Amino acid sequence: MPKFTVKWIIEGEMTVEAEQLETAEEHVHKELVKVLTDPQRWPEALGARSIQGAGAPAEKSE
Repeated sequence: MPKFTVKWIIEGEMTVEAEQLETAEEHVHKELVKVLTDPQRWPEALGARSIQGAGAPAEKSE
């Protein structure tokens, strides 16, 4: 039977309060790792290999 590779990505956005950008990125990274390493929430069968992200200042709401 032929095999197929299906690539997928997750794009998301979180707004967190922090003193510095690096602190905000670290907080979000830790939260994502908690979710992705919980077998009840993120099965290994989905083939996740890495988590990557970058932060930027949130726009001020008016």
